[in-house]
This record gives sequence, structure tokens and C-alpha cells, in this order.
Amino acid sequence: MIVEGARQLKEIATEVSVLRRSQQHGQALVNRAQLVASLLARAEVATAVARTLSERLGEPWVPAAATDSALGALEQWAAALDEDLGVALGGDLFAKFQDAVDRALKELERRAAGTWQRYTAQVTPETSHEILAALASDPSARSTVIAIRRLAESVRWLRDRQVPTPDELVEFDSAVADLRAEWSTLDVASLNEEVVAFLRAANSDRGAALALLTESVRTWLAERHLESHYAIRPSD
Repeated sequence: MIVEGARQLKEIATEVSVLRRSQQHGQALVNRAQLVASLLARAEVATAVARTLSERLGEPWVPAAATDSALGALEQWAAALDEDLGVALGGDLFAKFQDAVDRALKELERRAAGTWQRYTAQVTPETSHEILAALASDPSARSTVIAIRRLAESVRWLRDRQVPTPDELVEFDSAVADLRAEWSTLDVASLNEEVVAFLRAANSDRGAALALLTESVRTWLAERHLESHYAIRPSD
């Protein structure tokens, strides 16, 4: 696997650097080790997230097709480190290795991003902005509406990550769970089309026309003791 191979290369490069097999090549080895570490970090994040999400979706996780060529280039460069340090650092072996690993990482990250999109589409609850707007001025629902909007924005921000980190995945799952919990406290079942139309209009700058104050709406307001919360005023 590319993660295990990259970790092996990092260890080799670090060992060579620490031992200073060649003082002349010491800094070059440090630079290579840092680059390998950054490649390793990318591979670890994409692999961890892809594996976790594939398990949750019930999909098989298959390594990137370009992994084999990346591992081949890794083995070739690692062998050169032992055989001829100057060739390993001055030739094009490392550039070939870097190019092969970059192609494998891009494929891995692309597939991880696709899995992430499928997962978020499956688990993210629908947020009805129409219902939230209708309940925004309801004293009994106002704080819940504010919480739902805040959580929905957090979920949206996390969904926009191309490939989330493991910590961002945990944060996303937590925000989704909290969002579902907040929605469950809203009495949306009683919001028929007439109630939504009235509340949306009443909360607008123009206000609601009397024709929207139907018997269904009056009953809904009375059950929640909200009759005095809305006032009639002349239109412009």
C-alpha cells in the first residue's frame, strides 16, 4: 500500500540523514525526508477517510490503481539510497518516484472525495428554509431555529471539504446528529401550507393579508397562544 511504502521511505531517508552517511548530501536528504513526510500525511488522511466512509456505505475499499507503480518507484529509489547516494540524490530517480506517488495520491484523493460526497448526501438531513423562515418569529421555536441555522451552516461548511480530515469527519457526524436532534423538537407536522404561507407573509416587511388568516391558521395560533403575537396594520 502507498501509505506503508511512503512510511518506509520516510524512515529510510530519516535514518540516512541522521547518520550523515555523507555530509555533502545531508541537507538534500533532510529535504527529501520532509517531502516524503508531506506525501505520507496526504496519503494517510485520504486512506483513513476513504476506508471509514466505504465501511459506512457498505462499499468495498480498493487501493488506487496507480499504487503499484508508485511502490515500484519507491523501491527503486530506496535501493539507490543504499547503493549510490549521489545518484539517488542527483539523478532523476526521486523525481520519478515523486511523480508516481503524486499520481497515486491524486487518484486516491479523487476517489475519497467521491465517497465523501455520497456519504454526506446520504446522511445530511434536509433543511427547509421555508419552515425556518415561517417559525423564526415564533417565541417557542425561535431559539431552535437559530440553532438549526447555525448547525446547518456548519454541516454545509464541512460538506464542502474536498477530503475531510478524520477530525473533520467526527465534527461532521456530531453536527449532523445535533441537527437531527434540533429538528425533532420542532412541531413541523402541524405546519400545513396555509400556516406556512401566513407565517412567511406575516414575518415579511409587507405583512400578511387578512385572506391568509384562515380558520386553520387561527386554530394553529390559538393552540400555541400566539394570537397576540401578530398584529393587523393597514397596508401601504
